[in-house]
Amino acid sequence: RFCIMKHPQAMTVIAVRAPNQIRYGKKKDETAAERTLRLYATELHEWNHRYWQQQNQQFINLKQQLLTEIDGIEGEEEVERIMGEFYRSYLLSNKDNFNSYTSQWRKYNLRLIYLSARAQGSRIVRTVRNSVSRSK
Repeated sequence: RFCIMKHPQAMTVIAVRAPNQIRYGKKKDETAAERTLRLYATELHEWNHRYWQQQNQQFINLKQQLLTEIDGIEGEEEVERIMGEFYRSYLLSNKDNFNSYTSQWRKYNLRLIYLSARAQGSRIVRTVRNSVSRSK
């Protein structure tokens, strides 16, 4: 089953098979810069998905382990306090990892912006060249 969306970096339609699977559309007359952008955007999406899938699984496993350990504790306030401590310690223990991810994500997105501009420029140049050659 597909969900069709418009994506600005792909400059064309994207077919989404599942929430985590995106295929960027390929134009028939795709320029080299557009191809580079499409492949990079796909790679970046997959990298991002793998990172968060791993983080979420780690968090779920640790949380499930804690819930099993505190199963016999009575009192909603005590459980909330323990869970609050768990969330805080999880975030603090992963601070360096999250900061590293954020730094890489920013770097990769700056490159994506550059590639998008380059692809758009190549499309404009191609359009102008075709227009000039037709007028001759």
